Amino acid sequence: MDKLEKLKQTVASYGKLCVAYSGGVDSSFLVHVAHDVLGDSALAVLIDSPVLAQRDRATAIDLLERLGIRYEVVEENPFASPGFAENSRMRCYFCKRNNYTLIAGVARRYGIAHIADGQNADDARSPHRPGMKAGRELGVVSPLVDCGLTKDDIRRYSRELGVATWNKPANACLSSRIPYGTEITKERLSVVEAAEETLRRRGMEGCRVRWHGNIARIEAPREYFDEILRTPEISSEIKSLGFTYITLDLEGFRSGSMNE
Repeated sequence: MDKLEKLKQTVASYGKLCVAYSGGVDSSFLVHVAHDVLGDSALAVLIDSPVLAQRDRATAIDLLERLGIRYEVVEENPFASPGFAENSRMRCYFCKRNNYTLIAGVARRYGIAHIADGQNADDARSPHRPGMKAGRELGVVSPLVDCGLTKDDIRRYSRELGVATWNKPANACLSSRIPYGTEITKERLSVVEAAEETLRRRGMEGCRVRWHGNIARIEAPREYFDEILRTPEISSEIKSLGFTYITLDLEGFRSGSMNE
């Protein structure tokens, strides 16, 4: 059976479904399919938190509005989760467990028994996904994993279905820019967000600015290297946020590089 058809059958079997939505490629695809299959019996819940860049929040909500799916935005304070600010390698576990608990409360109000995440088959094979443990503990379902959908599958089907995020660069929450063992603060998250916005407003998507104390390390796709190097305003604007040195990582952007 075609993976997309299998996913539709799986989603239909839930009857009602609440999707933990982030605005990324995977959860946007799942929301689209859930709405197509279940209509108003599908609900998207977006967690609004300091780890979510405001530009990403706006585009995530815009997609939901254009899709016409029911949704709620829930404000969350990740610092209320024990262990999050300490920034151990289990950081995502604490954050996700808190998020899923909040989403479960919304789902109950709507009489929805099933909560789905946007994990895909590639994610399931990764050794750096402590958030998946939180999902399993709370009974969150992973239909993309169950149907064997890889990242490439999801982008291909998203393009076929006209989902606007089909070619959106991979992203992760802002806390992933801070090295494990270094305390996460609202100020540091804001600084990282502002530094990345310096690149994004120049059309450079898919970049990361990693926080290393007084050093900002830019990871960017290689096609942006020349533009970054010949645009001194980028360094001066990022320095104005409190950094002393700005570096360009010669290895380019690497998803999960802080896990190394």
